Amino acid sequence: MQLDEFRPSRILSLASGLVDQITYVPHLPTPGGDVLATKSFSRVGGALNLEATASRLGLSVGHCTPLGIGPRADMIREAMSRENVEALGVEDYSTGDSGLCITLVEPNGQRSFVTQSGAEGIRSFDELKQYEYDSEAWLVVYGYELVYPTSKQAFEELFASGLIKSKIVFDPGPTTSQLSDEVLTWLGQNASLISCNQSEFERLSPFVSANCWLLLRKGSEGAELHHQGKVIAVAPGYKVPVVDTNGAGDVHTGAFLAALATGNGLQESLELACRAAEFSIQKEGGCSGPTWDELLAIR
Repeated sequence: MQLDEFRPSRILSLASGLVDQITYVPHLPTPGGDVLATKSFSRVGGALNLEATASRLGLSVGHCTPLGIGPRADMIREAMSRENVEALGVEDYSTGDSGLCITLVEPNGQRSFVTQSGAEGIRSFDELKQYEYDSEAWLVVYGYELVYPTSKQAFEELFASGLIKSKIVFDPGPTTSQLSDEVLTWLGQNASLISCNQSEFERLSPFVSANCWLLLRKGSEGAELHHQGKVIAVAPGYKVPVVDTNGAGDVHTGAFLAALATGNGLQESLELACRAAEFSIQKEGGCSGPTWDELLAIR
């Protein structure tokens, strides 16, 4: 598949939305120690980082993951409504509130996470088989759902079922080291696009087939697009003031997909994605991607 020839009607997301408890610290505490935070707040994050970015840039987005019942689920629903992300998750098979990610942000923007999964992590094949994975959509899959003990088997059943006709976008995220060889082999053969950072690339690269496109995000060094063992496009990065890198990779991927969908070529889409990520890291918290007017105003 040629990425710049695919014009999807929408994005469908099987990834998790949760609430980030973001806390700015001068440094991480030592084991058993304490550190005084400079600021703390809650913000919707997880899958919503990518979904909100794509929606702001004109793509229709459906969130195919349960949210649960509780104050965090209410917060996510409000954000999804505000960002024009359609809530499609089947709630009948999950329980409890949405999950929480405790995020510690250091002065250089580096983040450290403690994640407690909630209703979004309780998945079954009976739920997953109820969505329509049509061929004219991107299907977003994250690594978290492939390692949670309450969802891993359900996704393996979905992959084996043959129900997925959509073009898969896979981002392994911080769970990369925990993903099984079997899951990585299947995704390496069946995903159309894998988006990852440099550290994740080392684990993933042996499993990526020649037909899969790989988007390598390199932070301030920019990004590369790989296909059939070759570097197809390179976009430069620029150093900008860093406030918070939380969700920047998701913003990058969402902007790349939206740029392609609007008719931009591979090189242009990669450059726009890098600009979107740079915009994001100058903002606090997730769901910090730009609109088209904001994106095109950068340089």
